[in-house]
Amino acid sequence: MASRRTAGLALIAALALHNLEEGLAYALVRGHVEAMLDTYHLTWWRPDPAVFALLLTAVTLAFGLLAAWAATGSVTSTKVITLRAVAVVLLLNVPVPHVTAAWAFGGYAPGVLTAVLVNLPVSIWALWTLRVSPQPE
Repeated sequence: MASRRTAGLALIAALALHNLEEGLAYALVRGHVEAMLDTYHLTWWRPDPAVFALLLTAVTLAFGLLAAWAATGSVTSTKVITLRAVAVVLLLNVPVPHVTAAWAFGGYAPGVLTAVLVNLPVSIWALWTLRVSPQPE
């Protein structure tokens, strides 16, 4: 099932690109993000950019390895469901928190560009591609 491999690679690439944008943007606009969070009384989230980058790296590696496992080897329903789950997580990550945060911030929030321009179409495409039941290769 070449489409499974392609979907897995696309999901990994989208996640990596998105988390790269989010981490770099957070480091650049941290003061603005913190001021906006204060406005909404969300004072518990104040990671240092290096800590945030480490967290994003861990998430990218975890989901990337999971998607790589699911995209390779023999086709099983568990692997297809795993790729669908990764796609759903990327899809849900668009409105919450990225679009919501961009709206609340009055424009840009770290990660919103790739969430809308990359994660949204890639996750929808992956879900469409993986909609059929797995067939033996």
